[in-house]
Amino acid sequence: MPRQTITESEYEVMKVLWKAEKSMTTGGIYKELEFTGWSKNTVATLISRLCEKKVITYDAKGKFHYYRAVLCENDYSVSETKSFISKMFGGSVKNMVASLYENDELSKEDIEQLRAMLDGEK
Repeated sequence: MPRQTITESEYEVMKVLWKAEKSMTTGGIYKELEFTGWSKNTVATLISRLCEKKVITYDAKGKFHYYRAVLCENDYSVSETKSFISKMFGGSVKNMVASLYENDELSKEDIEQLRAMLDGEK
């Protein structure tokens, strides 16, 4: 699937659907997003945009639409990570890690975990 650009607000809707792991109505999604202060119309607009982008789909059952994610959370995460590394570090993971290290953003534990990953340990 080609890379989809998802806004921060649309991402909030996606997180609800990924967490639910089941189809949800607009009302159910809205209820999970009450903390945002968005109106039901705003949530419906975000859902509509995500359908247009083909990252969610729905099944019509009676008068309700049940929405579910088509885009896998891990696939999106990997795509966003690659895009970020490409944009900020010329596609170099080494440059990203070096920048974090040089700016004291990596703890000793982070470094140990990275070493273990690179050595093939889990």
